Amino acid sequence: MMLWYLMCLFLVVIGNRGEAIYKESNECPGGLKWTKTGTTIIGNGLGPGPDQLNLPDGIFIEPKTQILYVTDASNSRIQKRYPDGNIETAAGQPDGTSGKAANMLSGPSDVFADENENVFIADWGNQRIQYWEKDAKNENENVFIADWGNQRIQYWEKDAKSGKTAAGNGSRGSALNQFSYPSTVFFDSKKNIIVSDYDNQRVTQWPFTFDPKTSIGSIIAGGNGAGLNPYQLNSPTGLYYDEQNQILYISNEASHSITQWVLGSYEPHNIYAGIPGRPGNSAAQLFYPEGITIDKYGNLYVADTSNHRIQMFCPNAIQGITIAGTGQLGNSSSELSYPGDIAFDSEHNLYVSDRYNNRIQKFGRIH
Repeated sequence: MMLWYLMCLFLVVIGNRGEAIYKESNECPGGLKWTKTGTTIIGNGLGPGPDQLNLPDGIFIEPKTQILYVTDASNSRIQKRYPDGNIETAAGQPDGTSGKAANMLSGPSDVFADENENVFIADWGNQRIQYWEKDAKNENENVFIADWGNQRIQYWEKDAKSGKTAAGNGSRGSALNQFSYPSTVFFDSKKNIIVSDYDNQRVTQWPFTFDPKTSIGSIIAGGNGAGLNPYQLNSPTGLYYDEQNQILYISNEASHSITQWVLGSYEPHNIYAGIPGRPGNSAAQLFYPEGITIDKYGNLYVADTSNHRIQMFCPNAIQGITIAGTGQLGNSSSELSYPGDIAFDSEHNLYVSDRYNNRIQKFGRIH
């Protein structure tokens, strides 16, 4: 029965996306190509120093300011790198101290920022979303952080000494005011906060204005338990939202695939990359994928974490192209070690969170 189901899923992939085969990235829309060796832009060894990292996870580049934000997970802080190379702590304690207090984080997993450097944080261990403001101004450099260890999303304003909870009550659970390890956070054009709720197998949407007594999330994807069924998610991690077409792309880490989920639709959902339940290292397979993004040409990029590579899936293709990493674990400039997330700057240079090498690698665009 399972074999038949997997065959049907594979046919859904082919039937909906075609059979185009690309050998090189510059054959895809946009004609893009990158260097095969990366340059370390953050990560001068393991530790809590300003230019050091300890298991970096989610990364985000704010489109207008081009500031790079890094969730320095095991240092329980958010680091930001300005275009001039200056590095500062945007949220959490600079010395890497973790905790549940408003001025602390616990294993943050993702970060989202506005043009004014305010941040939202998925506070994984504290089961909450925290909001940290810059200079206590609502429109100045806010950062949104997935605080994994604290089961919350935090919002920190620029230069603030503590954050505000933007979603989650700080306790782990399955109620609509709770998280069970929030992994990714961003907000849409209407300032709704969207969170992948990892162990609850769902994606929830929260209002921007948070009241700890009344605010709850609404389920917009998943919520039907873990599994390979088209209506289920399986450890949702990375998210990308095509708001114009109301399509949410979700990396299902435990099913080794990327799902295309049409919001508001009850029809079966497409598998956009990978083969559900079939991990591997072929061009058509993924192995515990995490961060994802899509460029303006419609190319999908996946942090293929346990394959130690970054894969590019061009439109209508079921096979990916390796654009960074070799597929082998390593610490040379051309290798990666469990990459967790990816981002692009305004010139389409590629940035990779190279988790177990404790560094952020930049792969320059050459075409």
